[in-house]
Order: sequence, then structure tokens, then C-alpha cells
Amino acid sequence: MTTTTRPSGDLDTICVNTIRTLAIDAVEKANSGRPGTPMGMAPVGYQLWQRELRFDPADPIWPNRDRFVLSEGHASVLLYALLHLAQVTAVNPAYETVGRASVTLDDIKTFRELGSRCPGHPEYRWTSGVEATTGPLGQGVANSVGMAIASRCQADRYNKPGFELFDFDVYALMGDGCMMEGISDEAASLAGHLGLSKLCWIYDNNHVTIEGNTALAFSEDVGAVFSGYGWNVTRVADANNLGSLSKAFQIFRDEAERPTLVIVDSHIGYGPRTSSTPAPPTASRWGQRR
Repeated sequence: MTTTTRPSGDLDTICVNTIRTLAIDAVEKANSGRPGTPMGMAPVGYQLWQRELRFDPADPIWPNRDRFVLSEGHASVLLYALLHLAQVTAVNPAYETVGRASVTLDDIKTFRELGSRCPGHPEYRWTSGVEATTGPLGQGVANSVGMAIASRCQADRYNKPGFELFDFDVYALMGDGCMMEGISDEAASLAGHLGLSKLCWIYDNNHVTIEGNTALAFSEDVGAVFSGYGWNVTRVADANNLGSLSKAFQIFRDEAERPTLVIVDSHIGYGPRTSSTPAPPTASRWGQRR
């Protein structure tokens, strides 16, 4: 009989750190990309994909699946790690199931290489499980509003009492860069006006853009702005607190009249060092990326 030794620590922490290390390794091998956001938001991704999202890994095109849009597309390796660990199955461009894994470990090893299933930004119909192409900042959250409108339209047309065919939720992960784009405000205003209660935006509030601290160009009260748009606003003070994240997502699901903004205070590049260990050689550039 053989035994295996599991890494020390609780299972949630192990899973979150696995997402972080996949992101670090992929970026280091490619010598390109942005690991800071995947590291900081790994707990959010884990909480969503492990406990909140309703989806079938064996059927990634199930019509009533919850949607997840990575609006901060530069953090694509976070989504690839989640698709890999969730064992999402691939479909071909004709949407016929082909049976292979959407993202294998070998795919992650080819991150940002020509022809890779893990390109620098998520590409719709290129990698199964990617719900929208998200290159320019703000485009992803705008797409998510359209998806939430589709959820309501399908429900209004097809649902009957006792037969709820369509009731999927739409989650979008956005960063400071997305929040600073005009298209995000336009989309948020429309979502609030329509009362899209199936829509949840998660704001990665790490106060960092590629130019430096957001204080250089961005100081608005985001919570007040979205309240003015007619949104339900809640806050998580620590991205690593899975319990607080769970409560925030429950607040979203309990809201029946308004879309929800979850402001998550995070630390970009979280986890590579502690006060008692030296910084890795590349740590300085981790903290400079959105």
C-alpha cells in the first residue's frame, strides 16, 4: 500500500494557492503576461467556480448555465487555471462536443504562444468556457449586460409557472482599468435602469493601474456612483476572506430588483513573499501590473 502526502494547510487554501502558482508558472514560462491580478483574485475565482456558479463542466454550452466574464482580460491565466481545475470539456467552433479538456496543463504551458488555447486575452469560440472576447478594458462588463438582458428575455418568453427554463446569473470580474472606461459607466447605467437583478459585477479594487496608483487619475466614490445608477452595492474588505465573499454573493442572489456591484478590496500580486522570506527575483514587476 502506498500513501501520498498532501501539502499542509486547509483544502481551500491549497486550492487557492494552486490557482496562484499556475498563474505564476504560466507567466514565467511565457516571459510575458500579468500574474498580479490572478494572484490577488484567486480566492474570488475559487469561491465563484467552486461554490457559486451553476454550470456543468461536461456541457459548457448548456443554455441555462451561469455566465462568468473576465472583463480584465489581461488576467486571462486566472480563467485558464479555473477552466483547467474545473475540468471543463471542450467543444468545437460548431458547438459540437468533442470530449477533450478545454484547457489541459500542456495548454497552460503554452500560454501566450502562437496557436495556444491559452492566448494573452480570452477569445470566444477559441477556448471552450470563455463566454466573451475581452481585450479592451470595459468590453467584458458591457458584454455581461447584454447577457443579463438575454437572461430576462428568455425567461419572459419561455418560462411557465413551475417550469423555469431560464434563470441564469451573470458574473463579471472587472478591475480599476475597466472602471475608468466610459463604456463601463454607460453599460452600468443601462443595467440599473432595466433593473437587471441577475447581473453581478465584481470590482477588483486594488488601486493599481499600469501607470501606477489609481490616485494619479481616479478618485471617484465608486459605491456612490453605482448607487446613483440604481445598483445594489456591497463590499468585501479582504479578497482572501471566503466567508465574506460567500455572504456578498448571497446578497446578490437575494436582490430581486437591482443589479449588484461587489467591491472587493484586494492586493495585487498577493502571496509571493512574506516579511521573513526574500522577494523572488521577479517580484518587483508583479506589483506593477494590473
